[in-house]
Amino acid sequence: MKKLLLSAVLILSVNAESLKSVLNYAITHNELALSKDITAKQPLMEGESIKKDYYPKIYIGGNFQRLDPVPFGKPGDTYNGFVKVSINLYDGGKKNYQIKSKKFQFKSLQYQSKSYKNQLEFNIVNLYFNIKSIKAELKALKSAKDYLLAEYKRVENSYKEGLVTKYDVKKIEASLFNIKYQIENLKYQLSELKNNLNLYVGKKISNIDNSFIIIPKNIKANTLDNIKALNAQMKEIEYSAKSLNSVYKPQINLEDSYSVYKYARDDKVLYEEDNQNQLSLTINMLIFDNNSVKKQKEALLVQKLSLQKQIDYYKKEQNKNIKLAILNIKTIKAQILSAQKSLEAANTAFEIISNKYHIGDATVVDYLDALNQKTNALAEYKVAIYRLQVAYANYYLNANYDIRNYIKEK
Repeated sequence: MKKLLLSAVLILSVNAESLKSVLNYAITHNELALSKDITAKQPLMEGESIKKDYYPKIYIGGNFQRLDPVPFGKPGDTYNGFVKVSINLYDGGKKNYQIKSKKFQFKSLQYQSKSYKNQLEFNIVNLYFNIKSIKAELKALKSAKDYLLAEYKRVENSYKEGLVTKYDVKKIEASLFNIKYQIENLKYQLSELKNNLNLYVGKKISNIDNSFIIIPKNIKANTLDNIKALNAQMKEIEYSAKSLNSVYKPQINLEDSYSVYKYARDDKVLYEEDNQNQLSLTINMLIFDNNSVKKQKEALLVQKLSLQKQIDYYKKEQNKNIKLAILNIKTIKAQILSAQKSLEAANTAFEIISNKYHIGDATVVDYLDALNQKTNALAEYKVAIYRLQVAYANYYLNANYDIRNYIKEK
């Protein structure tokens, strides 16, 4: 039996997913992360489309005209085929500014995607250690359940022999049913957390290993990716505004058309097949639009100002979050020390009261209370340890560091 249990433990250890491998898989398989990467490519494709506008455009076409009755001096039927080449020689810099605008739009979307992935990593880390916390609580409750089952059987036999009261039996029985409920409730919570983890990662995670987050040391905060995204968005707006100025500059187009004509039903006037080449150079320039473009630029500048206010806010928020993250780490470390001392005291108290209870110097209430305190102290200590791991991850998130680079595998 022991060999079978050992084999099962070894199999679970081998198949356990490391935190880093889970995060790496999520970044490349989470549907929302992939969606943001795909969306980020759109401005680049649009920029390539604008670049193509620098090249000449070639048109081919034709038409047929029929006149009834046929006017004097004109053909009844006319066939026309043509080839036209058109090129924009100067557009006031519009396309150039549009291409630059698309580049910064691409950067903005890239930073948004990275920001989402950083948050995704933290959410997974949070779930990862919450799962471990629930498992630790379950382990503590199952250990307490084993104590209660053994004690229930002993007390039940003692009751049959008239050595204990029915109250003792019912009290332990009630505690046993209560602990069974707590176990089932935790199992549900564990199932919910695992399902959320599977959704974030993009595959089923059967088992997790004992990876942990490295303690943050000498970490200088980096600019958040959402702030970088807003800065890029401001540059995008800036170049969009500049592209509007192009309408006030000359627009120069060169066009060359070559046409071939053929006539039919020419009984009144004889026409022969003919061809014609037409070269045209057009220059136009907007001199009055009742400030329409100016108002468009003002609207863009208002949007830019709005983005700057958002950046100022997010900078303050980042500073606040980093300070709180540091305080949270200190608080949880103090909680761990407290929980450790409470666990030591609870273990000692349970051992003493258990011995007294079995020789009749303590009541069943004293025994159950000591067992409950021991169970809670053990769970609290384990949960505090895992909370510290999440606190470390939260610090890296707010300082804009990739959590994957600060994971250690046991």
